[in-house]
Amino acid sequence: MIKNIKVAITGGPSGGKTTLIEALKKEYAGGKVKVVPEAASILYKGGFPRVPSFEGVYHAQRAIYSVQREVEDLRCKLYPEALIVCDRGSLDALAYWPDGAEPFFSLVGSSIEKEVARYSWVIHLDTAAEPDYDATNEIRTESFQEALNLNEKVKKSWAVHPQRIVINSQQDFLSKMRKATLVIAAILENKNYAEIKKIAEG
Repeated sequence: MIKNIKVAITGGPSGGKTTLIEALKKEYAGGKVKVVPEAASILYKGGFPRVPSFEGVYHAQRAIYSVQREVEDLRCKLYPEALIVCDRGSLDALAYWPDGAEPFFSLVGSSIEKEVARYSWVIHLDTAAEPDYDATNEIRTESFQEALNLNEKVKKSWAVHPQRIVINSQQDFLSKMRKATLVIAAILENKNYAEIKKIAEG
């Protein structure tokens, strides 16, 4: 029986996070998987100002961290038997934070060790190759090159997690999504890290 297992779905812009999460909602509609929506989307679609300055990013990322933590905690309490799948994880903030990791952790009263421990697994979906890059998302403002840079920053932010799985963009999008769903299925089956990494790299 699944008990308090939490997975962060992360990666660069246009990596397929939303597509994967929508697929999981349909495949596991019975309740085996519960999704935590992306905090940034909640805030920006709700009218939180998007200001491209130090102060703007500072306040936005602090708000995103707070909303994300509360929604994650609520999902875990409401559905203790479900696999909790999070649209992004707290350490994604380091890719956007304008002033280094230590000031961020000081501000939110945490540490990299505490944030890593919040997630049993991390699945990183690399930004799509340029021909497949999707710029139609209404809250996506990055160019393709900016997206690639963010992808690497996000990847670096999670590098210390002991159970991070990276799914690259060297295959077509449907194959990439199939690998990602197989990884989730393997987590539900309590497969170990070596087995799941092999699925992602196969």
